[in-house]
Amino acid sequence: MKREEYLQILTDQIRCRMARDAVKEEYCAHIEDQMQDFMSEGMDRKEAEEAAVKEMGDPVETGNELDRIHRPVMPWGMIALIAALSIIGFAIQMTMQGKVETAGGYGWMSISRNLSFMIIGLTVMMAVCFADYTRIARHARFLMLLFDAGMLAVLLFGRTINGASNYVDIPFIGYVTAEYLMLLTVPLYAAVLYAYRGQGYRALGKAVLWMLVPVVLTFRIPRLTSAYMLSVCFMAVLAAAVWKGWFRVAKKGTFAGILACIFCLPAALFAWLWFFGAEYQQERVQAILRDPNQGAGAGGYVVQVVREFLDSSRIAGAGAADADVLRIPEVSEFALTGVIAYYGILAAAVLAGLLLFLLFRFLKISLRQRNQLGMLMGTACSILFLLETAGYIVTNLGVSYIGVFCPFLSYGGTGTIVTYVLLGLLLSICRYTRTAPEREAAGNIFPFRAAAPAAKITDKKTDR
Repeated sequence: MKREEYLQILTDQIRCRMARDAVKEEYCAHIEDQMQDFMSEGMDRKEAEEAAVKEMGDPVETGNELDRIHRPVMPWGMIALIAALSIIGFAIQMTMQGKVETAGGYGWMSISRNLSFMIIGLTVMMAVCFADYTRIARHARFLMLLFDAGMLAVLLFGRTINGASNYVDIPFIGYVTAEYLMLLTVPLYAAVLYAYRGQGYRALGKAVLWMLVPVVLTFRIPRLTSAYMLSVCFMAVLAAAVWKGWFRVAKKGTFAGILACIFCLPAALFAWLWFFGAEYQQERVQAILRDPNQGAGAGGYVVQVVREFLDSSRIAGAGAADADVLRIPEVSEFALTGVIAYYGILAAAVLAGLLLFLLFRFLKISLRQRNQLGMLMGTACSILFLLETAGYIVTNLGVSYIGVFCPFLSYGGTGTIVTYVLLGLLLSICRYTRTAPEREAAGNIFPFRAAAPAAKITDKKTDR
């Protein structure tokens, strides 16, 4: 049997198309090595090929075994947990709105619209779960440029509401929040770094430039919390890539420098706002740095009200005092506070624990990925979700008023869809843990130009 015939029969047994090329390449290399051994013993090339193919064993049996090994595994347990948290989050938002309306307030949430976004989001999540995430690497830089250009267009021509140039009015859809769309650049940034593997300090300079543009554009909305979130995520992803040995740089020194930048960033941001920020921004900084009871502005007031809610709470059941939900200006950002006030600390702890368990599970699976692109993209998404959840918990515990979008608990159509897209990407990484091949990144930014093949890096070098 000839080599090509053997490889065709072998790969026909593998149902996952993603794995076929990698298996074919691997077995072709094995056959070639075996052929060289036989030829060194005096066989001609044709005899050596037939003997080498015979050494590989029966192609059907071997292919069936490879099919079992490379079969995608659906993470049904995590999908079920996501669905449960989605339903719980929707129920909590409905409950909080019901209490607001009972107290004579305005119902901020359209129940049918929010339910539609949740169903659409879950559908999109499953579609992304079945997609081949490794193909993102070939067009990551082009997609990053599209997002940056889109954000610039929003700043120039978008709708300004409450002083923020952040909204695009799309017919039949409504307002789309640009800052939430920019969160999709976090896994794209990981794919951009994937294209620079094996390069030196010049790659680090490119990495910094790629992160600066979306951060500056988001900062100009202005959305300071989102800009800070993006910058920390980008630097954390870069630190992970450096630690994994993707670049020819002094690993420990570069890693320490990135960590120093991450920890110095809040101080630099606060200093900028303190001296150059708008009045409401300076008040927000004062509310964060000082005792909220002494701070000015809405931020300090909200933190003070949240603390009053928490002071009257119980381990289980409604708090001792009648909590006036109308005193919180942005009720949709304080769902966890409402759970504590009306259902008890234990219920809130279980809810937060389930959410954190899901996110840390994703992080653990991502860090253990053999596929380097999946490892960094999964880590990027997990870090983003963990930062958002940490900021939400800090806000709902009355420590400070940060104001971030939390998966499952925050209200908003754009944020909901973006959340499920990122969850779908994480599920795809989990699904193809044993299957996804390493992809060569495109040599050019624009996908319609011929891509030069990137230099390959062996797994041994990549896994340093």
